[in-house]
Amino acid sequence: MESSVTADASTTPIVLVHGWAGSAEAWDPIVSRLRAKARGPVVAVRLPGSPGAPDGGTATIPGAASMLAETLRAQVGPVLLVGHSMGAQVTLLAHAMESESVLGEVVIDPAYGASDTDHSGMVEWASLIETQGHAAVYDFFASAAPTLPPATGDLLLADLSATHPAVIARYLRSEYLDSEAIGFLAATQRAAALRTKPVLAIHSTELGASRERMLPAPPGSRVETWSGHGHFLHLEAPDRFVDTVDAWHRSLTTVVE
Repeated sequence: MESSVTADASTTPIVLVHGWAGSAEAWDPIVSRLRAKARGPVVAVRLPGSPGAPDGGTATIPGAASMLAETLRAQVGPVLLVGHSMGAQVTLLAHAMESESVLGEVVIDPAYGASDTDHSGMVEWASLIETQGHAAVYDFFASAAPTLPPATGDLLLADLSATHPAVIARYLRSEYLDSEAIGFLAATQRAAALRTKPVLAIHSTELGASRERMLPAPPGSRVETWSGHGHFLHLEAPDRFVDTVDAWHRSLTTVVE
């Protein structure tokens, strides 16, 4: 038997999951603004292998998703999940694993739904990271830093430097190249079909948004394109992002068995 239960946005936790070579501190501009809204608790998790993370855990997408599922089970009531880039793969899997603990999900420029034509590039990139270290990924992050407030851009590069190259490569392989990887479109579609709660997907490009629309999505889900923004759009426009998440948060209800 099912009954609808309206979630109280003033008490529902928001759990934030950082992206590739990121940290819990990367969410600081968002955490402070969300807390100023006087909503429920706001938790920024540390994925295995990230700066400041405790020892233990497996620095792969499945390992991070299992850790996040444990975090969800420890919360009181359903959680609003928010994942950026690689973190959106983690929230997708945790959502599927622990759907009864999820109120809804927000994904920001998620690192999934890639074209199969990108496969050889991922193989080459992972190998370069393993042989060249941070130099193989520096340009990717450095190109985003100028679009951010100076302190935020500096933190982005500091997080990269503080993340071991082996961890960076390991996550990339688990995103796209391992047998359980969900980064390419067909695998993303299979994984996304297991989500049961509404998903708000915010993309910086129409290409990303169009691929998102190819995924199975629970009723009430929505896709937005924020033209003119880059991959770290939530940090480029933190007030807009927090207002969007806050409105989404308040609109959600859960269905409990």
